[in-house]
Amino acid sequence: MRCAARLRARLGRADRGSAVIEFVVVGILITMPVFYLVIALARLQAGAYAVTQAARESTRAYVTASSDGAGMGRARAAARLAFADQGFTDRGDISLTCSAQPCLTRGATVGASADLGVDLPFIPDFLRSAVPSTVHLHARHVEPVDRFGAQGVAR
Repeated sequence: MRCAARLRARLGRADRGSAVIEFVVVGILITMPVFYLVIALARLQAGAYAVTQAARESTRAYVTASSDGAGMGRARAAARLAFADQGFTDRGDISLTCSAQPCLTRGATVGASADLGVDLPFIPDFLRSAVPSTVHLHARHVEPVDRFGAQGVAR
């Protein structure tokens, strides 16, 4: 009986305003990781868009060029624009491969591989050596050379 009386006395006390403080503290502890996750995922998604677009557009720019020399310049410019479009200016790398030599041979294919390292946000420099803070993204795209408009000999 004494235990029940003590419990009733404890539950019957007036609230002293600590519920608001508890709500704010718990709310901050829950929402901060969610906000970080949203920011990190948005940055990774931008990187995924950048490598996909860079690989795709560089091959399209290459196969519509009039020569291999012009194609390489157009492909690199298209990749730079794709990376810059998603906020990765002067970052990212593109490499091109051809199924035939010269690359613009009718019926051949031109492939592009785009690579990008995306740094996770808000990780201090002193933690970067201990915590993996960069996510490497890769995309590949293959585009056929137009068999009617390309330079070179048909195969």
